[in-house]
Amino acid sequence: MRKFLTAFLTGAACLTMLLSCAACANPGKPGGDNPGGNTPGGEEKPPITGDVDPTKAITLKIQSAAPLRYNYAALLRSEKEGTQLYNQALFSKQLVEGFKELYPNITLRFVEDGWGDALYEKQQLYIRDYMAGGSMAVDIMIGETYMGYFAKNNVFAALDKSKFGDVIEDACYDVTVDGSVYAVPMCTGIMGLQYNQNILQEVGIPEEEWVPADWNALKENCKKVSDYAKANGKAYGGICMNNVSGLPSAFRAVPFLRQGGGDIMKNGELAVNSAENVETFTYLRDLAQYAYPQSLTADNEDTVLYYFTEQNRSAYLIDGQWAMATADDHIKSAPLPTKNADGTGTGNIFTGNVLFGITRASKNQEAAQAFLEYLTSSEVQGWFYDLDGRLPVNKTTLQSEEIRTVHPNINPYIDALNAGGFRGGMACFTKNSNDIWSSWGTFYRNVLTGSDDIKTLADKLQSTIKGKM
Repeated sequence: MRKFLTAFLTGAACLTMLLSCAACANPGKPGGDNPGGNTPGGEEKPPITGDVDPTKAITLKIQSAAPLRYNYAALLRSEKEGTQLYNQALFSKQLVEGFKELYPNITLRFVEDGWGDALYEKQQLYIRDYMAGGSMAVDIMIGETYMGYFAKNNVFAALDKSKFGDVIEDACYDVTVDGSVYAVPMCTGIMGLQYNQNILQEVGIPEEEWVPADWNALKENCKKVSDYAKANGKAYGGICMNNVSGLPSAFRAVPFLRQGGGDIMKNGELAVNSAENVETFTYLRDLAQYAYPQSLTADNEDTVLYYFTEQNRSAYLIDGQWAMATADDHIKSAPLPTKNADGTGTGNIFTGNVLFGITRASKNQEAAQAFLEYLTSSEVQGWFYDLDGRLPVNKTTLQSEEIRTVHPNINPYIDALNAGGFRGGMACFTKNSNDIWSSWGTFYRNVLTGSDDIKTLADKLQSTIKGKM
């Protein structure tokens, strides 16, 4: 038996008392360490089984976020055809109508509760209200960073894995507990290397060397570009590096940490100051010597992307695939370089991994699972990629020849996703998350632009985060 963590729900003594009282008043619902029923904190249940009852009128309440739009009808009227918002609305419309054809008795109701910490706080409120005697506000929760925490603490019902055999397993790594899968993604993303052919050609780097195979080759190319720019009065650098405080910079740093054998969390333990990480941070500081300077001081990740894709301020960028669908012809993408020349030292991170989990308190679990099965089907995933350009999670779709003709500049990301060899998303901090990522931002800025000893900086960050966890 797993028990729902009281600390997750409480945060104050009065709330602990509330949950205890709720347990006494509602013996079928858990309060604190008193499990019961089909709810968070209750006894283990087998995966969702059974078919949807076609005679029962069901309304599924589903938390959603872009690109799944609750107001798709209004957007189709107000937005210009072909724009991102219009395409997301069109996808939502097709999804709703296609599901309705399969299940005429099920109505889909999308609920938008924000993202990140705002979404997490709303979800905690839903759970607290339910445990205090109310009904669960949604049948399906959405999220990314916190979904693994929910899965480990019995918020979600285990899915029938036989219905999701075509979904990339490693994209579900954070929500897989003891072999059971508790959520599946609608879409995902990973990091790749993007490069500017025009700059590399102008600098005189041979075409066969435009895509560096390893860290040293990347740094050497960035140095050549930076040296050429200084010597010839060019307003670009070797690379744009994302130094935005908080999660944005962490998502770009973690693939390097994993390639170097480290990570922010290793085996469930905080490991910021590991020897492997210190070595990687040292490399990143060396690489930052050749960065376009304004990228190191930008306070928004879109600004960094703008410098690269629109203003042509660097030869390279490490980023997700989202801009590649509309990038100009001279901007190309490639897999991340490995750490070592022999091809060892690989790594990546799932980012924009939009996960859906079915609440254990839902009375419509079979219908909710049918929706997730349809959402991750090859048919729907194909529409989605065509209209929005985010990476599908369906293996049949990813391995098809048709997908390679849709957004050819994203194909290197698809190749990396199919090749695999990496797992999981960003480290999850369930207490003081904003403060922790702010501390990370201060640390990483010092790594890239400062001169203080990196091991000392990492030790300090390790101590700071531990004190806030």
